[in-house]
Amino acid sequence: MHHLTQRELMYLEDFLKAEQLAYKSMSFMAEQCTDQSIKQLCQDCAQSHKQNYQTMVKHLNHGNLQ
Repeated sequence: MHHLTQRELMYLEDFLKAEQLAYKSMSFMAEQCTDQSIKQLCQDCAQSHKQNYQTMVKHLNHGNLQ
């Protein structure tokens, strides 16, 4: 298995933080929207960021990154 460098770990940490922030931001925007189509778009976007985060964490926990 490939061992990640310190720089790669920092990039992954930044990526995970960015995905969390994007999820929280889009969730907040969805709560604020009154237009249902925009609300749904924000909810879909939030869900996508949440899935990105969860997928990366899953791979990291299982050592699947190479």
